[in-house]
Amino acid sequence: MALVEITRDGGRLPVPDHPADPLTFSFFIPCYNEEKNVVNVVEKLATVAARLNAAYEILVFDDCSKDGTVQAVRNCQQARPDVPLRLFSNSTNQGVARNFIEGAFQGRGKHYRVVMGDDVESVETLEKILSQAGNADIIIPYHSQVTGRPFHRKVISRLYTVLVNIASKRKLRYYNGSPLFLRRDALRFHVEATGLGFQAEFLLRLLQEGRSFIEIPVVASDREGSTSLNLRNFVSVGYSIFKIYMRRLSGRDAA
Repeated sequence: MALVEITRDGGRLPVPDHPADPLTFSFFIPCYNEEKNVVNVVEKLATVAARLNAAYEILVFDDCSKDGTVQAVRNCQQARPDVPLRLFSNSTNQGVARNFIEGAFQGRGKHYRVVMGDDVESVETLEKILSQAGNADIIIPYHSQVTGRPFHRKVISRLYTVLVNIASKRKLRYYNGSPLFLRRDALRFHVEATGLGFQAEFLLRLLQEGRSFIEIPVVASDREGSTSLNLRNFVSVGYSIFKIYMRRLSGRDAA
């Protein structure tokens, strides 16, 4: 049921989505040692926003990198003053999930999306996702094709999707494709996960709240040397699946 405002004389007015949002998109780029990749991501987002004629901002969160990521972003800020690029630097590693929430608080856009700093999405993929903004509360991309991904990573990715669907009794095609959310939802519904498992947990929480969604196929690529397969993320993913399952058993998750 849509929220309405009751006026002093008893009238009823629809509440606008979020009138304080002056921008269409807030892009959150998490970085850990992405000196060689992050500027390419910024340039791609600027290109897509121009094509869509959309007001936007880019929020880069450097999570205590050991390389020159911060300097690379600062150089980009100086070289491209036309790009609304903001840089946040953590003195200690906080993890992508915590930075995701902090980015939502710092942002000003209606729509909010993680764009990974490892530069694995093409301009065409980004444009396909962002052009769907407004067609549903959540735009969920899934990989119809992944180039450069080793077979074992494909197996792990598929297994993860199967396990989350079993735990949640959903039938989504993919959970870690960085959906396009409403930023207000990231402010309202937090999750406890600290690694990549937060995406599935957060997405399923929003579906529980009745948010509408559409799934769209995209082409993705894998970068050699990706750090997504590490102990921290495996633990996060396992913990998230467990919590998703327990939420369903407790009756708090609507199928």
